[in-house]
Amino acid sequence: MTIFDAHAHCFPPLGQDRGIMSTRLAEHQYHVRFHRQGIRRTRDDALMDTPLLAGEQDGVSFQPDVDFRIGEFGRVELTVEEEDYYIQWMPPTLADMSSSPEYMVAQMDYAGVDRAVIQHDRIYGRLDDFLSDCVRKYPDRFLALTQVDEWRAGEPDQIERLRHEVTELGFKGLYFSTGGFVHTDFANNINDPEFEPLWQAVADLGIPIHRYAGEYRTNITEAYFRELDEILEWANRHPGIPCVLTHGLNQISTLRGQPGRYDISRSTIDLLKLPNWHVELMLHIMASDYEFPPYNPEVYEVVQQLVEEVGAESLVWGSDMPACERTCTYKQSLILFQTQCDFLSDEERAAILGGNLERLYPAD
Repeated sequence: MTIFDAHAHCFPPLGQDRGIMSTRLAEHQYHVRFHRQGIRRTRDDALMDTPLLAGEQDGVSFQPDVDFRIGEFGRVELTVEEEDYYIQWMPPTLADMSSSPEYMVAQMDYAGVDRAVIQHDRIYGRLDDFLSDCVRKYPDRFLALTQVDEWRAGEPDQIERLRHEVTELGFKGLYFSTGGFVHTDFANNINDPEFEPLWQAVADLGIPIHRYAGEYRTNITEAYFRELDEILEWANRHPGIPCVLTHGLNQISTLRGQPGRYDISRSTIDLLKLPNWHVELMLHIMASDYEFPPYNPEVYEVVQQLVEEVGAESLVWGSDMPACERTCTYKQSLILFQTQCDFLSDEERAAILGGNLERLYPAD
């Protein structure tokens, strides 16, 4: 059985300016403004109740000026009224805030993971050449996803960038996050006609899209469910493009301590009943407040409902490595599907842990 991770990251030290630092930091600041780890005061590690990064409205134009920056040992840092704060965004083991391909391969070897999809979110940088080098070094272990500037993804230079990444650099799919719409204060929608040239280029190239419903608006859960409705509308108009819904079931993270946390939305079910659609399950992170997430019985019930309603063939396991190790080790992130969920057959376990992704991305 091939173990194939749907969600991993390789990146150089994040404190390095590789050409888009201001854009990257602005998006990163927005991305973590409601982060589940919370904001801590540096001098005493006190957890803050005040949402210091919330901003007056949603969008990059409304972000507070807090000297947001990349720290060390997994931290991003900010300063408010001469007081320093941090978010433990990555595990403390990331001393220089990097995840080299050699580091990831060593982790994969220890965890027993054969292959990994390297997602390409802009908060890690514009990594076209870096990720291409990672794949060239380890072609049997990694495949990389392309990146575009989502807020202008239908423009000719973005289409050309996509084609270059696929045809020249060897990337195998597109990573598309609506978090990128922060740069226009969310004036965009994935169903806008201006993006049709991108979807046509994706179809022409014959690649899948890994979609992240990542707007993270002020009412974060409501916005997430609205995004799922928009993705469902898009999917019905583009039935020929295979897709993976990344960071799946995000309400499990955003509704902590609230009713309906483990309910699966109708839009999610309807989406996964369409041909060519999958959902990435990194439930160890979504339920990271549970003492040891792989043994959370409510998570078992979520998996069982998905298997019964849409089938195991629509589910893929993802780790979000190295962020995974904020919660549990890479090896432990596999436990849910390797040894728990007694209702799963051996064939279903194999499909979720790698077989379904292998159909999307057969080994060369």
